[in-house]
Amino acid sequence: LLSLPGLGSRAIPVDERPHLAPALAAAAAAAGASPPLNLSTSNLSAVASESVDAVVSLSALCRANLTAALAEVRRVLKSNGRLVVFEPTLGLDSRSTRRLQVLASPLHEALTDGCRLDDDLAGLLEEGGWSRQSMARHSLAAARSWLTAPFVLGVWRP
Repeated sequence: LLSLPGLGSRAIPVDERPHLAPALAAAAAAAGASPPLNLSTSNLSAVASESVDAVVSLSALCRANLTAALAEVRRVLKSNGRLVVFEPTLGLDSRSTRRLQVLASPLHEALTDGCRLDDDLAGLLEEGGWSRQSMARHSLAAARSWLTAPFVLGVWRP
């Protein structure tokens, strides 16, 4: 995701999982992006307002306080900046999958570094005034379980 064309010279990858920091730092360096940041407000507070071309989130928003994290992302992005996400999402194709994701989300959150399964990220972004540039919902065959298979890949502007 960091090497997508047009991300600009100041793209920041974000993640909440410390054990992935070395691999993410290497990927950021290889793509010429800024070093990765945690989505916590305290970490992004060091980033100047309207200074970032793109924020790239790979399964980080599912672990964050969405309201606070999206407010910080909006603050650091330039007016023409982009939020690029590849995140687990609430399955919208099947009512039974949605229901089970909501029921299993607290246990999944406890077992997987805090990732929630019961948010419709695309819907929340659009309700929050983000402008969708592109989006696709995917079902990952490589997911650990069918509960975590629904993912959203997309680009939004503040």
